[in-house]
Amino acid sequence: MSLDTSKKILKIFGIINIVAGILAIILGILALAGGGMVASVAGEDADTAAAGGIAILGGIVILVSGIVSLINGIFSTRAAKDTTKIKPAWVFSIIGVVFSVISLLTNLKSGSFFSGILSIALNAVIFYAANTIKKDVEGAGTTQA
Repeated sequence: MSLDTSKKILKIFGIINIVAGILAIILGILALAGGGMVASVAGEDADTAAAGGIAILGGIVILVSGIVSLINGIFSTRAAKDTTKIKPAWVFSIIGVVFSVISLLTNLKSGSFFSGILSIALNAVIFYAANTIKKDVEGAGTTQA
């Protein structure tokens, strides 16, 4: 993949990650609030309290994943403009792939694996583009020295 193509991909997919991260953060906050409300009104009902706790836990996972996605998108778009700032984008693309794999594995039980596969593909493309730029930047640094 050429450097210009990698920069375009990094910018486009970075913007997609920013939007997805913001949506995930909102969803995580809503899940936390909803789980907290369910748990608080559960009273003596252990099943309802457990459902509220699971919603809170899910909200935390979604919130952390959204924050990682948002940071990944910000660093990716920044690195698309200035390739010397590629390392944070490269690191967060790896973290994004790991989070996507974990998400896919947790969603396999429920049978909804489409979003997990889509997330893995998105983060893998960002990693590939960031890795291409990183190699070019590192190569340019060794030839100048």
